[in-house]
Amino acid sequence: MKANNNFEMTRLDDFSGKDRQFASGEGKGVQMKKWKPFTDFVLNKLVKKAEIINGEALLPNNGRPVVAIASHGPNVAWMPLAALVGKFFIDNGHGNIIGGMYPHKALFLIPGLKGYYRRVLGTPTDVNTVDDIVELLKNNEIGLTGTAPEGANCLLSFNEYVAPFRSKGMIAAAIKADTSICLMAHQGAEDWNIRADLPFGWRVPFTNGLKGVNIPLPPYKKINRYIVLCKRYKPSISSADLKNKTKREARLLLNIEIERIRAEMNLMTDEVKELMKKKTIQLRLAKPQPVDPWQSKILQIQGGPFPADEAYG
Repeated sequence: MKANNNFEMTRLDDFSGKDRQFASGEGKGVQMKKWKPFTDFVLNKLVKKAEIINGEALLPNNGRPVVAIASHGPNVAWMPLAALVGKFFIDNGHGNIIGGMYPHKALFLIPGLKGYYRRVLGTPTDVNTVDDIVELLKNNEIGLTGTAPEGANCLLSFNEYVAPFRSKGMIAAAIKADTSICLMAHQGAEDWNIRADLPFGWRVPFTNGLKGVNIPLPPYKKINRYIVLCKRYKPSISSADLKNKTKREARLLLNIEIERIRAEMNLMTDEVKELMKKKTIQLRLAKPQPVDPWQSKILQIQGGPFPADEAYG
């Protein structure tokens, strides 16, 4: 169904999980309804039309929290995604679920930003290690968390839209805690960025496809359309497979899974790109085509003295 403000959502009438009541705990997560200031600003000021597809894949079920692994995209292309997630939970009556996004720690060097993330976006700023996150998830102290593992690679341009992952700790935590995993791919905010690639299709050797840099274009203009696709992902390994493994063995197993996840997210991005094309074409066809007044007059003159003979039409 369509929600207000041109944001297309699916309303869930059946939800098997239980919302956990939350009193305080800034630094470990906040209720999703506290995202509303961020959600309202982004979706009202920066996006004309946004859509989340299969958003129910984000909701906790079977008593297990969800870890969302999202594509970062160039620079701040992730912002409407985070806003849509917040709106989806709030609009579907799950604002009490505890959630939090986990950004690159370099953002916390910007004065005031760490406090904003802590209060509004539920960033677990007091959680510093993978084991800390695992305990948070195992104890069901948080219902939804996630990250965009490309990290600082969002500043660079690669062969694939989803760049190689730099921050892999959240994926490791999700598998070690046996959480549900939701993959998220998006398109639409590329207008906020210019890709300055090397000429002639050149690539930088030994860089996994590095071909240029992403240059942000602030102030960010309002984009026409933004689409997010969500999919549940079942890893091929679990916490039991990592038990009693050496650090090297566990790292190798996780790296295989991480590459599978990145490949799946790039395939999902291809799907979203096709959806964007179809919706753009539909929008173009729906618009009334301008009529040339001179052409209209010529047709009237031709049809006046020499009307079409219906017998031969």
